[in-house]
Amino acid sequence: MNNQKGGVGKTTLAVHLAWFMAEAGRRVLMIDADAQGNATDTLKRHVGETSAAGLFRPAARIVASGDSGITLAPADSSLTDVDRGSAAAVMTLQQNLVAAAELFDICVIDTPPSLGLRSVACLVAASHVLAPIYLEDYSVKGVKGLLQTVIGVQQRYGREGMTFLGLLPSNFNTKSPRQRSHLEQLLREAGKYVFPGQIVARDGYAEAVAERVPVWSLKRRSAQEAGREIRAVLAKIAERLEEEMTDDA
Repeated sequence: MNNQKGGVGKTTLAVHLAWFMAEAGRRVLMIDADAQGNATDTLKRHVGETSAAGLFRPAARIVASGDSGITLAPADSSLTDVDRGSAAAVMTLQQNLVAAAELFDICVIDTPPSLGLRSVACLVAASHVLAPIYLEDYSVKGVKGLLQTVIGVQQRYGREGMTFLGLLPSNFNTKSPRQRSHLEQLLREAGKYVFPGQIVARDGYAEAVAERVPVWSLKRRSAQEAGREIRAVLAKIAERLEEEMTDDA
């Protein structure tokens, strides 16, 4: 999950993707590379032995934890030191994940809302990138820069095989004429880069994150609606991943 802006719903989407994949029987490595640590707080019962910061250091040892299906590499304050460290860490994350690939079926990475060494390393390590965006003026205008960043990293580090899954409208207020207009503009101007789905703004997400459970497990009607919507988006993400893994095989 990557976008150089905060408040676009990266963490909510990332933790729900981890839950979704674990419920489907997948072994999930969840990396919280954002020093704010929101994903770490939400998934703290899945904390593993290796921190996210440790994965930027050579020969990190990753151990799959428990039988919950999710192993969390948690954020801590030392993550900010990574951005001030050696540029070699850009490739180190990918090398550590390759070494641990047999332990997991999928790795979900929540990235920081800024373009530093950590974000670049995450883009280099990723096989797929999804960019949640907020349908307001500044964010829509920033789409071009976001795409340029992803493409630039692909070219500079020889990662042309990385798949850009698309721009995913998130926190979408369907009752806002302005946001609906921005979505129409986005589809007109960058339609081929837009992921087929939206995450509608609903109260259920805040409650789910506070309760540290998937939104679809809550009983309130708004949460159940949110659950149906986000599960549809997550199923499309999973389908894309499965298609490409099958093609690669």
